[in-house]
Amino acid sequence: MEPTATTSSRATPALGSILLASRAPERLRAWYERAFGVRADAAGFLRLGDVGLLIDGRDDVAPVTAEPARTILNVHVDDARSTAEHLDSLGVPWLAVLEYREPAGAWFGTVVDPDGNYVQIIELTEAYWTARAQGERRAGGTSLAEAAVSTRLPAQDLDRARRFYAEKLGLEPVETRPGGLRYQCRSGSFALFQSAGRASGEHTQMAWAVDDIDAVVAELRRRGVTFEEVDVPGLRTVNGIAEVAGHYPSTGGTGERAAWFRDSEGNMHGIGQLIPAP
Repeated sequence: MEPTATTSSRATPALGSILLASRAPERLRAWYERAFGVRADAAGFLRLGDVGLLIDGRDDVAPVTAEPARTILNVHVDDARSTAEHLDSLGVPWLAVLEYREPAGAWFGTVVDPDGNYVQIIELTEAYWTARAQGERRAGGTSLAEAAVSTRLPAQDLDRARRFYAEKLGLEPVETRPGGLRYQCRSGSFALFQSAGRASGEHTQMAWAVDDIDAVVAELRRRGVTFEEVDVPGLRTVNGIAEVAGHYPSTGGTGERAAWFRDSEGNMHGIGQLIPAP
């Protein structure tokens, strides 16, 4: 189990969230929830892909955005025309009606939220991705170091796996396709795929980095998750949690507290909490 490094002097910074200040935050938050079918999480973030949108009440801003073109929210969707129909049903005003743009290979349209902010609806088609791939090949952009990575876990019974992840882990897929389920978390995504093969479950296949492992383990146990008990030289769990010495220097940690469980398909998951350096 190796939790994800969160700090590094050499790591590329990541845009974690966007904050919209508003005189009427409840109204604005409700608009985004209706417009894009999302709900604020426990921390108040509206999860739009990897980036969270936080709407904060402030009294030092104008009721309506003074320069709406200065910052535009780009919301990428799978079906721009369906999204446009939904927004039309809500009476959302359009600044620029939805249109297909050549040679970009993408649908674009811009709506205005209740505070006057511009929100651009974008659907990137196969033509876009094909042209982009061709451009990267011409530019020599074929290095795996430039690629996005994510986890794939096999499932012999995808329906059974979906129930386990929903009932035991509290997770629902953000996208589905024949033979596949995709899940989005705070940082990164993973997918379950239908497979005739079976995971060995003898090593960690996916890792979760958490801030409070005791609380997470207690909640998952309440949901019916069984944690592994390990007692081998150099590694021993106590009530399902072990202390593992050593960590990558960039994390600022001296080790981690870790726990392991298997999902319904035999995949081994690890949960880790960093032990910070004194």
